[in-house]
Amino acid sequence: MEIIKDSNNALLKRQELIFETDNNLSFDEAKKQIANKTKKSEEVIDVYNVKGGFGNQKFIVKANIYNSKEDLEIMKNMELSKKQKKEKEEAQAKSEEEAKTATETPSEETTENAEQPSETNEESTTTEEKPDTAPVEERESEKVAEEKPVEAPMEDRPEEESKAIKEEESKEEESKE
Repeated sequence: MEIIKDSNNALLKRQELIFETDNNLSFDEAKKQIANKTKKSEEVIDVYNVKGGFGNQKFIVKANIYNSKEDLEIMKNMELSKKQKKEKEEAQAKSEEEAKTATETPSEETTENAEQPSETNEESTTTEEKPDTAPVEERESEKVAEEKPVEAPMEDRPEEESKAIKEEESKEEESKE
């Protein structure tokens, strides 16, 4: 392990290290070697690149060694995109809600489920079996929507087709009257 570049970045509170090795290392193996060489914990080391050339027995490893674990976490969060940050926050909120509901409801659910397990299952199946129990107003609006499909304007159609459609519409109006 030969150190090519070793610089201290005070602004980001880290030591930037680039070294060359003769064997291909995984990220975990590189962390262990850096920890042994620098006498720092593996928790504060971030190996972000292991690169080797074709037919070359030398590999270049790039890593950052942070002053504390908190500094490492701050930098990892800064590297995330907005979408990734939002997903991470949602996942944390969801896990916290699940933890709260899990701690509050198990004692209540177990007693209720032990007393009436078959009744709740029957109720859920009966509500699922009747999807056509919508109010009458909704059914009528669905029928109207089915009867009148959206059609292109008459100007966009050929003359023969538009004449046939006009005749059908006049027949429908006469039959309604």
